[in-house]
Amino acid sequence: MIVNLYVDHMMSTPPASAEEVWNETREHAKLFSDAATRIGLTPAEYREFRLALLDGRVRYVTLPRRLDAMSGNRHGSVYAVKNAYMTSTIQGWRVALADGNVVYVPKVCGNISLLRHAAIAQHVVRPPKRVAYVQRHKPRFVPAIGSANETPVTPVAVAPPAAVAAAPVAAAAVPAAATAAHGVSPFLFIIPAVIGGIIGSQPHHTTPPPPCNHGSNSMGVCTK
Repeated sequence: MIVNLYVDHMMSTPPASAEEVWNETREHAKLFSDAATRIGLTPAEYREFRLALLDGRVRYVTLPRRLDAMSGNRHGSVYAVKNAYMTSTIQGWRVALADGNVVYVPKVCGNISLLRHAAIAQHVVRPPKRVAYVQRHKPRFVPAIGSANETPVTPVAVAPPAAVAAAPVAAAAVPAAATAAHGVSPFLFIIPAVIGGIIGSQPHHTTPPPPCNHGSNSMGVCTK
């Protein structure tokens, strides 16, 4: 229900402080006690509300647009409006009770009002969000080798060179080695061959021997 805060005031003069609100509840104790019962406060909650006005547990705030109940006074008759809505921004005092209920007192009229469990709703402890921590490493700069567009070369396996067969030993060296093994110098065979070669290479102009008529003797001499 939309309420008009400029009619049916609980206080004839708008209060200027929380102490003035407390004074009004003291001077018009029966009126405010009935109003507290109408809006749904228990006697213990009402006493807690009045004590909070004196010990500093009260705040001056902007009232919410919707309240569960708001009291009113019409010609000395106290009533309460349930589910009250306000169309304009209203300032006033706020007292949070131990059970979570909140009592509001609009400055413009002094009509005490109730919002149930508002303090509990505003102080809900939400579990912290769990955020996975990822350790990030600073990237290391690695210089590039070659051009980015260079075609990669496929490695080719190189076969090891074939073993070279040992050169055959000259055949002429074998007799020389064998001769040397028997204590005979190989040069003895080389010298006659050289001399023979030299002699064989010289031209011969001797006259051939005459034919033998009677053959050769034992000395190889032709006998005529």
